[in-house]
Amino acid sequence: MSDPAIRQLRADDSALIGRIIADGFADDAVNLWAFNSITAMRPAFTIMAKHLYLKKGFGHSTADGLAGTLWLPPSTQKAYGLGNLALAYTILKHGGITGMRHSLAIDSFMNRNKKGRPPHFYLFAIAVNPRLQGKGLGGALMREALQQVDAAHMPAYLENSKQENIAFYQHHGFEIEQEVIPAPGCPPMWLMWRPATPA
Repeated sequence: MSDPAIRQLRADDSALIGRIIADGFADDAVNLWAFNSITAMRPAFTIMAKHLYLKKGFGHSTADGLAGTLWLPPSTQKAYGLGNLALAYTILKHGGITGMRHSLAIDSFMNRNKKGRPPHFYLFAIAVNPRLQGKGLGGALMREALQQVDAAHMPAYLENSKQENIAFYQHHGFEIEQEVIPAPGCPPMWLMWRPATPA
């Protein structure tokens, strides 16, 4: 099967990629725990994309808008700036105090685990509409981004929240570092690292 048409996300595509990730992660146990609400996902991911990932990073989507990714390039600080207030309000509105507490706990864990690592590309999310999962869209999106990663001869890192996706990431060169519980009560995640290609 040939790869589908893929395009680079624009700065004004935050609503599009927010919807794509929310749809793809609708059954994701870690995100449901973190937000304490499925309805928080779409507005929260849209805010994250607008204030960080499309501002300082990059992403791709399929031409039909049913699959996409968000990445941060090496040495980019994960900070939402003015988006912090909007993000906190959204999580509190939809997930209550529990959602706020859970999201802060998991964000703190992720930030701690990124510290001390060598510069790397960070895959925040790769998502495919549930009715199209398993059709090769995720692989096409991954290959598109890894061209940039490999051209820079840099490693890549991600936190995988679904055990069934481990083989997909391994196929693209990521290796499991460890299985972790980010916070008490949170489902497990797998920290995965992809070594740099030789210069």
